[in-house]
Amino acid sequence: MQQKSSPDRMSYTDWSKLPKELIELIFDELQHAGDIIRFGTICRFWGLVALEARQQVFKPLRPLSPMLLLPPNKDDEAHKLYDFFKKKAYKIQIPAMRDKWCCNSWNGWLITINHTFPYEICCLNPISGVQIDLPPAITFEDSPPDLDETPIEFFLNKVVLSSTPSPSNANCVIMAIHSNYKKLAFCKPGDKRWITLKSEDIQYKDLLYYKDNFYAIGRSKVVQCDIGDDPRVIPFALLPKMGYFQYRYLVESSDCLLYVLRYMDLKDQEDPLKLRCIILTSIKRSGSF
Repeated sequence: MQQKSSPDRMSYTDWSKLPKELIELIFDELQHAGDIIRFGTICRFWGLVALEARQQVFKPLRPLSPMLLLPPNKDDEAHKLYDFFKKKAYKIQIPAMRDKWCCNSWNGWLITINHTFPYEICCLNPISGVQIDLPPAITFEDSPPDLDETPIEFFLNKVVLSSTPSPSNANCVIMAIHSNYKKLAFCKPGDKRWITLKSEDIQYKDLLYYKDNFYAIGRSKVVQCDIGDDPRVIPFALLPKMGYFQYRYLVESSDCLLYVLRYMDLKDQEDPLKLRCIILTSIKRSGSF
């Protein structure tokens, strides 16, 4: 009499032996950076497939859910990526972040600057480890001679990109607010120097790439950045006089350009003091200046 097989005696598939093409299809369906990190820890073969796929960062990528990059603590050099949706932090090793300061991020890329001469600046993808070198900070116009004594955190204020950076992407433009004067300058991957935009104003507060153009907040107006043969700023819209505010931003929302004000509520007795926001209506080009 033939013995029936028990349901507990099932054969299991060795996931490490799945065809590479199938593993790549699984990888392409991942929507969270945390899942991408865990994917590479399943086994050595999956890790190699994930590494190869992650390094193909110059092809168009699907948008991933945003995550917050947390700095390492004193006892551990690993950074952490915090997933807001899953409310979980994932450890990630980013060797290229050592001795560097992160200015800001753009679509998953970190903008970093080295703490030592010549103060190299680069775009770093923390998931793939790919770096795109930009001109160093010493090539900015009016770079202070005592840059060694200037806190690097105050020198590079904000950097915004027009598209995904790569050595072959000639259309990628990087715009920066830099130095204590907060001037505007731009470059492209492969350039040797930053190019300063001509402007009667300084102390730009924020920068945004919106509908194929860069916009910046000046003291009393929003300007559009012209990066043609004669790089300069063009007045775009006058700003209403609203008194003193701690922070001012340009934000894109629902296909509109918004001006956001944030201030410290000194009347609030709570500790710490609260930051409050006022969002104005969309900014449109003014008729005359």
